[in-house]
Amino acid sequence: MAAIAVVGATGRTGRVIIDRALARGHRVTAIVRSAGSFAPAPGLTEIVADPTAPGSLAGRLGEQDAVISALGAVGRGPTTVYSAGTTEIISAMGSGGRLLVISSAGLAVPAAAGTVTKVFAAALHRIMRHTYADMATMERLLADSDLRWTPVRPTRLTDDPATGNPRISLGATAQVGPRTSRTDLATYLLDAIDDPRTEHTAVAISS
Repeated sequence: MAAIAVVGATGRTGRVIIDRALARGHRVTAIVRSAGSFAPAPGLTEIVADPTAPGSLAGRLGEQDAVISALGAVGRGPTTVYSAGTTEIISAMGSGGRLLVISSAGLAVPAAAGTVTKVFAAALHRIMRHTYADMATMERLLADSDLRWTPVRPTRLTDDPATGNPRISLGATAQVGPRTSRTDLATYLLDAIDDPRTEHTAVAISS
């Protein structure tokens, strides 16, 4: 049983992470913007904070065994949600802490990907350029930190049932599938907390 904080807890993916973590018996701290975002549950604590505001998480993450960021931007316009939130999380965590963040497989296309995949990825990158730019900044912040970090890069997220057998690419060097169940992603994030192979490298995932 571990103490895990989830930032971006009230989003669709964040809620699945909370559910899966509680089902495993973990002690979970949900970082929320409004009190009462979750029904009371054994093992669950809420902390009200805006994780993109400097100093909002100071003194609130140091006792956690791991922090998972499920922060997400709304819309496709310019955003600093990922970079600002990650800056605050890093500042609030102790040196050597375990941090996993949800990024996107769209940030990088494997060299072995086919022509159709590369053309589609280029088009998607233009559409999502603001989101991807801030995600890239987020990943650079991780690399410059003294934490045990992992950006997990899912493909298009869905509410489909878990497959229980997701495709994983350590280092995000191999192509994975087109869709990722949020439940598969949540399960993998929890599994990866104690997997040293995932530290200091990106991981691509799909269902």
